[in-house]
Amino acid sequence: MHRLRVDARIAGELNRAMVFELVRAREVVSRIGLARETGLSKATISQIVDSFIQEGFIQTVGPGESEKGRRPMLLRFSPGARWAAGVEFSDTTCGAVLIDLDGAVIRSASSSIRAPSARGAVEAATALVSELIADLAPGKLVGIGIGTPGLVDSRRGIIQMAPDLGWTDVPVGAPFADQFGLPITCLNRAKAAAFGEAWCGAGDGVDNLVYLSVSTGVSAGMVIGQRLYRGVSMSEGEVGHVTVLPDGPLCACGNRGCLQTVAAGPAILARIREELRKNGRAGAPEWSAGTVDLLSLEMLGEVANEGDQIIAGVLDEAAEYLGIAAANLVNTLNPGMLILGGAVIRALPGLVPRVEAVIRRRALSVPAAAVKVVPSALGRTAVPIGAAAFLLSQVSVVGASFHPADGHLSTTHVIEPARSEGPGSPRGAGRFVGLSIIE
Repeated sequence: MHRLRVDARIAGELNRAMVFELVRAREVVSRIGLARETGLSKATISQIVDSFIQEGFIQTVGPGESEKGRRPMLLRFSPGARWAAGVEFSDTTCGAVLIDLDGAVIRSASSSIRAPSARGAVEAATALVSELIADLAPGKLVGIGIGTPGLVDSRRGIIQMAPDLGWTDVPVGAPFADQFGLPITCLNRAKAAAFGEAWCGAGDGVDNLVYLSVSTGVSAGMVIGQRLYRGVSMSEGEVGHVTVLPDGPLCACGNRGCLQTVAAGPAILARIREELRKNGRAGAPEWSAGTVDLLSLEMLGEVANEGDQIIAGVLDEAAEYLGIAAANLVNTLNPGMLILGGAVIRALPGLVPRVEAVIRRRALSVPAAAVKVVPSALGRTAVPIGAAAFLLSQVSVVGASFHPADGHLSTTHVIEPARSEGPGSPRGAGRFVGLSIIE
């Protein structure tokens, strides 16, 4: 008897998920149409639909057309019924968004981090999320997804190591779970961005894509068969630590000649400072010695297209190294799209055609012809949107019980993700069906 009760509960949740997804995929539906498509009884459909209306997932539109008999009541999915929060942080800044169930950004906020430390970053990020959700009604927020730098153990919710920042074994998921009492997911920011672009960005509808993030480091997120690829230790995509110069500069990871020692943001800025001090400038307005010392990506972006030979030479060199790494990814994974994003690409969008040219020259002709190289469509919100979308992929939005009175799901811990996670098919169809039920 106990076994039968468990099976009935699971069957009920699966039926709810199936009806939920059909409602999401159609512009408008009716109860009789849902019964016809699912094969469920009219009574079961009415029970599920009534519960969805009560929970806010479905809105009634009005009566539809009918050739004979009573006109059916039309129904429409309400993506704003629940929201998810996504947050990204580094050692200096953090940003957060609230998205609805279709990935649309409802709110966003950002702040600087006063104490440049791992603890300061986590505290600033939790404070930013607190500010963003302060006035939400109980039960509105499904959970919080977090995108961080470094190698992230998503099972335990910790940053195992972020060599560029000197961080090791930083708890991230637990402080958020303790403060907010909601499901939490954590993953590296390049993987979050890849998931976000596949969910509702440049890669919407693309089966296989690679997101290459160029920022303080270089890393990649890979979506294969519309599912986020995860390695055994969840440390996949560390392209920045691929050796491109065997006897090159010493990297923070301990290796020499890593890609990010010659092509990440700090390396590009350091190289330009060195060349300007040594050779002076030509073409662009003069910078004082103090200005050169304070050179930032934003300052560089303002003059990158003014014809300065020193700057152009350094950027060409960085693009060559990035293009070599990207061409290797194209040859290895044969993606339909390669998306370039991160702080360096945002400040220096001219790198995109430079990198693409290297890919076309160095990758094998067949995979090179199949890949489309594009900049990120989500820009600086790619990571927090992707982190929030990843959270939605890991919780059963309709399988778990929502309680408007107390406003919480039954789970309040860091979620251990499945081996691979899928953003679903175009426009979100299939994003929730078959995903883990949180208990």
